[in-house]
This record gives sequence, structure tokens and C-alpha cells, in this order.
Amino acid sequence: MARGKTVVGTKGLDEAIGPALRESGIAFKNIDKWEDAMESNADCFLVDARETDWLKNLSKLSGKLKAPILSIIRSGMDHSDLQKLHESGATGYFREGTPVEELVIRLKSMLDDESEPYEKESRAARRVWFQQQVSFRAFDRDHSAWSTTLSETGIFLRTPLSLPLYSVIRVKFNILGHDQAFESDGVVVRQEVEGPIRGMGVMFQNLTGEGIILLESFLQLHQ
Repeated sequence: MARGKTVVGTKGLDEAIGPALRESGIAFKNIDKWEDAMESNADCFLVDARETDWLKNLSKLSGKLKAPILSIIRSGMDHSDLQKLHESGATGYFREGTPVEELVIRLKSMLDDESEPYEKESRAARRVWFQQQVSFRAFDRDHSAWSTTLSETGIFLRTPLSLPLYSVIRVKFNILGHDQAFESDGVVVRQEVEGPIRGMGVMFQNLTGEGIILLESFLQLHQ
């Protein structure tokens, strides 16, 4: 269980996310220097990659920490900068402005399973964490939901809305590192009505070449 786990983060994050994490049973501790992360024995390290010093020193932690390193990034960070983060050891990304409850969902799921969901994925298409607000149109009505995971074949939307299986919808969302929005038809192929994360799995349909390129560019950051 995530209760009793410890997350350490760079100075300044405590006020923004500390109370929500502690309420969920996850301990949060601030660190001032990258060297402190080496001695923290934490279950996850949260770095604010918007800070120049931490971005510069992130590579010094790569390979030295057993815990995953999640990075908070600028909204306008381009793909090349994300690639540098990945090469420096980042294992996940959060865009600034993401609601703290989304961060809590991510950390609780990750710490409960002691692995990222894509590491345990048995499906042919590997899924990665992808928390982004998604707009979708179903039966001539517009809706929005936060996603949890993404693959080259589909996306999972966390929503109380229940649609019939095989309903056709239209999804639209932004992919980290790109200004161009991703749009695709989708088919509802799964409904999760129990458990901590409830919603529906959507399989992409009629993908364009541009859409495939956008998906692959993000998935490459998790290879």
C-alpha cells in the first residue's frame, strides 16, 4: 500500500503538494541539494525540472537511485528538452498546472504496485502514464476527462461517464512536447467500474500519419 511510503521533492514543492500527499498517507519531504536525494532512501523522487540547477544536476542522480524520478516540466517544453530529461534519467513527467489530485493518483498507483503500470503490462501494446485533460465527443455531446495511461493503440479516460461498449467517440488532447493537438476517432472497448481508478478504455481508430508520429514521439520518452 502507498501508506507509509516516502516521496522526496525539491525545495518549494511542499506547500503545493505536501498536504495532499500526506492526507493520502504518503510522507513528503523537501530536499535542498541533489546530494540529499542520495541519502533519502525514498520510494520516489519528484524534481522540479523548471529549476535550472535541478535540471542540470538530474543526470547526477541517474543510475544512482533505485526510486523512479518524476519531473515537473514547463507547459511549453519542447520535445528536444523532454528527450534531454529522459536521457538524464527522468522516468515520468508532469506538466505544470496539473491538479495535485492527479499527482496523488499517479503516486498512489505507482507506489502500491511498486512499478509503473507499463512495466507490468501484458497487452501487446505497452502503456505509459499520461495524465492530460482530454476532450471527447460522444452521441453529439461534448465531455472532458483526465487520462491515466496512453499507448500507440489507445488511451484510458478516468470518468464516471458510462458509455455502451463499442460506442464511437472523437478524442482530442495535447501531447507533451508538441503544440499540435492529437485528434482521433475512438471505440470504447473497456469499462472499469470498480477499483481506485474508474473509467473507460478507448481504442484509436483511423489514425493519421501525423497522429502516429505524435504518439510515437511521446512513447519514445519511456523506452
